[in-house]
Amino acid sequence: MNLYLTKSGRLRRNDNTLRFEAVSLPPEDDSPELENDILDDKTADAVHTLPVESVDAVYVFGEITLNSKLINFLNSRKIPVHFFNWFGHHTGTLLPHAEQLSGDLVIRQAEAFRNPDERIRICRALLEAAFHNIRSIVLYHQRRKGGLEDTAEAIRNLSERIEAQTTPEELMGLEGNVRRLYYQAWPVWLGNIAAPFKRVYHPADNPLNALLSFLNSLLYTACVSELYRTALYPGISYLHTPQTRRFSLALDLVEPFKPVLSERLLFRLWGCRMIQDSDFRKYSNGFLLTDCARRRILQEWDQELRQTVHCPSLNRSVSYRQLLRLDCYKLVNFLLEGRDYKPYRMDY
Repeated sequence: MNLYLTKSGRLRRNDNTLRFEAVSLPPEDDSPELENDILDDKTADAVHTLPVESVDAVYVFGEITLNSKLINFLNSRKIPVHFFNWFGHHTGTLLPHAEQLSGDLVIRQAEAFRNPDERIRICRALLEAAFHNIRSIVLYHQRRKGGLEDTAEAIRNLSERIEAQTTPEELMGLEGNVRRLYYQAWPVWLGNIAAPFKRVYHPADNPLNALLSFLNSLLYTACVSELYRTALYPGISYLHTPQTRRFSLALDLVEPFKPVLSERLLFRLWGCRMIQDSDFRKYSNGFLLTDCARRRILQEWDQELRQTVHCPSLNRSVSYRQLLRLDCYKLVNFLLEGRDYKPYRMDY
């Protein structure tokens, strides 16, 4: 399981397990400018003992104080720690020493990046899976609501143009066209909140964009955790240009999973009224999730990652978290053994 820390407090090592001392802060202290020494002066309101054996990763959303004893303990247990700022944006990850190291694989990753044919094969495979999953969602709502035949057909026609694109930049342009059609269809099942919907990142200009950005950040960090458990080097990517401050390979690998995990959860949260306009607050020229709403979303997200689906290649049911790691290994098999690279595709 993942450990989500949404309250302020102190995380400590307690013998061979974890202890979290929650601290209540007055509203005026709960701000981006909070200094950690404020926490040290406050008495804990509640103490929680947490079994470290069942923790896969730690997600820090509140103001938390740590010490080197805890960091060494988490490193020995191979537990990554993901940090999010006051706005809900992922700001960094504390990774233990790599579980697996393979110089051969890193060399092959770099060679595949430098080889235009291999790089474009990887990019095409990623977008073929992403477009398939997007069209699957459109067809699902077509069966329930109707009126989406033209959208599904237009996405299919754009999917057939993937082979004609010769550079990652051309493929990203095609992906933008598919996304535009996809977003235009959202009002059919989301209603007026998505009419019209345009993706805006920093800052999110409406509640829907704020929620989607938060879910995509969770998906990105989940993929970073799974990449860590493989020998892939997360800084060498193919569809996205390698970046200096992000694990750009994770940006590639989550493309097929955005419709499956982030966006389907968004539809369910909003469609079931689990998240409403009152769960957002206006800040500067954008929108932020409230703390209560964030905790609700994290609970649903964790359940989503644990949900199991049938995996044809393994002939058994696996969780979505395991599917993320399986897609990492598919890329490893392509790079080292030349096997076909086929990222995850959901059933219609």
